[in-house]
Amino acid sequence: MSDHFSGPAVMGDPAVDITDFYAFPSPGRPGNLVLIMNVFPLATAQSFFSDVVTHRFRLRPLTRSERGIAAGATEHTIDVRFGDVPEGTAVQKGSIVTSDGREASFVVGEPLEQDGMRVFAGLASDPFFMDVEAALRTDMSGKLSLDTAVNTVEHRDVLSIVVEIPSAPIIQQFGGASLIAAISETVVTRRGNPIRIERVGRPEIKNVIMANSARDPRTKGVELRDLYNHEDAFSLSNVYRPLYETRLDTNLAFWDGLDGKAAWPSGSDGRHPLRDLLIDDFLVLDLSRPFTPGSFLEIERALLANGSHMTAGGRWLDDDILDELLTLMVNGGQGERFGDGVDAPTRPASVSFPYVREPNKRADIPLPAFLRS
Repeated sequence: MSDHFSGPAVMGDPAVDITDFYAFPSPGRPGNLVLIMNVFPLATAQSFFSDVVTHRFRLRPLTRSERGIAAGATEHTIDVRFGDVPEGTAVQKGSIVTSDGREASFVVGEPLEQDGMRVFAGLASDPFFMDVEAALRTDMSGKLSLDTAVNTVEHRDVLSIVVEIPSAPIIQQFGGASLIAAISETVVTRRGNPIRIERVGRPEIKNVIMANSARDPRTKGVELRDLYNHEDAFSLSNVYRPLYETRLDTNLAFWDGLDGKAAWPSGSDGRHPLRDLLIDDFLVLDLSRPFTPGSFLEIERALLANGSHMTAGGRWLDDDILDELLTLMVNGGQGERFGDGVDAPTRPASVSFPYVREPNKRADIPLPAFLRS
């Protein structure tokens, strides 16, 4: 389910589990970029942000060529940290530092605007929506079984971090490049080099495309997601990259064949045509384009077709990412649109800051079936 529970390690500490990552131009303030990192699946009013990890956003410029896109070395970072909650209180405080010198302190649950930057952190309605059981049923059976249309995440909450910053300084730092890559991470930074706990670019890379370990003889029975989570998205290990590649090749071929046709014939070496694009696991945005809902994967589809993109790309809160990804994998977007029948979150996003919706605060919802098992 997007990136909720994306490996055994993060399942042991929900406070460091990134459930979703969103990046889009501000709907109401052109020239601003919005980044949202949600953590702590199934959060409650008693949940707090981790005071151990740094919640980090990373941006890099992208260069397009005939072979695809490549991320540059220049980087813009935004670090959000939280303090411990004093005994006897329920108030948590946080701080934000950007690599271009913006700094601010804030209180969880209270929006802040300072120096052209907006920040909000707090409990919110989980904006993700998906029929998780239907996707798992399809993955296990080998047949399209997306007909129950039950939103597994309905009425659930998460802890959300929302940051809105001006785009112009980022474009200037990147030498005028407006096409960028964006990722989110939870890292431990107290001593020496940062230790990455989890990172998220595109949704469902780990939980839909990478999770099943039964098909690839090279990595059969091996849980790769924890290892993949620890990798730098912009510099995968040469030692482990071949394992990720064969897992993606095999599972992408499986999803492609669900309609009985091959939209993406693999090469003689088994390389799947979508592998190189998706293994570069970051959201792709064009900061020169205005806010456009429904543009998830639009830039990637244009790259695959060797054409020009028309939108800002990235990911908006209400984008139906599973339908978009499933249709791309199964038929390349040429024909029937595939989906799980769940087309909207519990509470549609707001077009005003902080964009996420008020929490549901429901305590009467049982664990999803896939977690109980």
